[in-house]
Amino acid sequence: MTPKLHIRETYTNPHSFHIFYSHKEKNNFHHIPQELRQSLEIKARQEEFSGKKDELLHLEQVTKEGILHIIVVGLGEKTKSDERITRDQTIKAIQLARKVKANEVGIHIKNILKKTQHVVEGVLLGDYSFDTFKSIEHKKKHPHISDMYLVTSGSSETDNLMKKGINAAHANILTRDLVNMPGSHVYPEVLAEQAKKIEKKSNGMVSVQILNEEECKKLGMGSFLCVGQGSDKKSVFIVLHYKGKGLKKCALVGKSVTFDTGGLSLKPGDSMMDMKLDMAGGATILGIFEYLAAQRPEILAFSDVYGVLPAAENMPSGKAIRPGDIVTAMNGKTIEVLNTDAEGRLVLADALVYSEEALKADYIIDFATLTGACTVALGHDLAGLFTNNDQFENIYNAYAKKAGDDYWRMPLFEAYSKHMKSSVADLKNIGGGRYGGAITAAMFLKEFVARAQWMHIDIAGPAHHEKSGATGWGVLSVIYFLEHQKKI
Repeated sequence: MTPKLHIRETYTNPHSFHIFYSHKEKNNFHHIPQELRQSLEIKARQEEFSGKKDELLHLEQVTKEGILHIIVVGLGEKTKSDERITRDQTIKAIQLARKVKANEVGIHIKNILKKTQHVVEGVLLGDYSFDTFKSIEHKKKHPHISDMYLVTSGSSETDNLMKKGINAAHANILTRDLVNMPGSHVYPEVLAEQAKKIEKKSNGMVSVQILNEEECKKLGMGSFLCVGQGSDKKSVFIVLHYKGKGLKKCALVGKSVTFDTGGLSLKPGDSMMDMKLDMAGGATILGIFEYLAAQRPEILAFSDVYGVLPAAENMPSGKAIRPGDIVTAMNGKTIEVLNTDAEGRLVLADALVYSEEALKADYIIDFATLTGACTVALGHDLAGLFTNNDQFENIYNAYAKKAGDDYWRMPLFEAYSKHMKSSVADLKNIGGGRYGGAITAAMFLKEFVARAQWMHIDIAGPAHHEKSGATGWGVLSVIYFLEHQKKI
């Protein structure tokens, strides 16, 4: 359930939940109604609240109508307050509102109108929880907020920023929902259906092409096709397209393994339980195109933006690829498949070649839950970013910071390429033993990028958290990048 958003010039519900925003300044509460200031100032002194960016001040007042909740959100210093702080602090406030079972919330933003988009993102993401399969009883005990009122004077600019915030949040939520869904409900054909839904709602702004297994075979995608050959679910290769006004072409590639058992190199039971998330890269791309379809922004940096999803299910069966088998990728390189659980790089190999050769992409970003090694190295809060172009990463970095998509730059260490060489084929899909696994995987992918400026982002850690589920990592940063980058 998504809360209904309204714009109001005033909102004075005396038994509701009110959120105000405060910078770190001498008079924190000058913009808050006079009748509330004294109580808030007393509470602030008691809790040493000063408006720092990580602070929330919560005041409860008993009234004749019920309990009035007032939250003051600290944004830090005015000159340093940014989009991420606004969004993250709003998320915290809304989560508190849900905790006290608020039915409606007034969000007072008159003093931060330029941050309307990021307030709205925080409002909708703060209310999010994946409860599709929860009982009616559970949903009654953990209700969503039904109505949220943005309290502002209102203007066409505010309306536009609110629309952007709604569309960005819905894009992130689509990605989360897809990743949170079990493998019984999301398989390659379902991703194709979702792409078609996006195409339909775009009114001609997004076009979709679905390549079946036979069409992929004709293109020489032996690396991609081998991953899904053990499954009863047919593999599909999904391509979305959005037209821009720039000069260069950009391809966004997402690993889309809808469930990963490891194939014949079967994963241990504990390692398989959350492998529904192995299509998080593809879900990220669908979330981005959900935004493009709804918002229809003018893209100035690129003439064309493509979304590429090599979608397969990795299952063991009598048809499954065997360790030691050799396959040929679209660019003619042969790969000795020594471990069928190192399948993500196999689907991405052909997707990268297709992006360059068929789509003529000048820039490529791939998102993939690729290696456990990256999570070992960086934990669950950081993605690992590899690139062959420093300037490309520098541009993306600014938008990742705004979105809160934290990552750490990792090396494309040329000496590790030797670990991926095979004695019987051009490459093998594992190498180097236990150590440096995220790097050797990136070096394998590099073999399938000939000329494009390329970033590989390993999101194995931050795409999904054990307690809170999918995060939608990467959706907001790419949305900001595509919408605001004027040239590249």
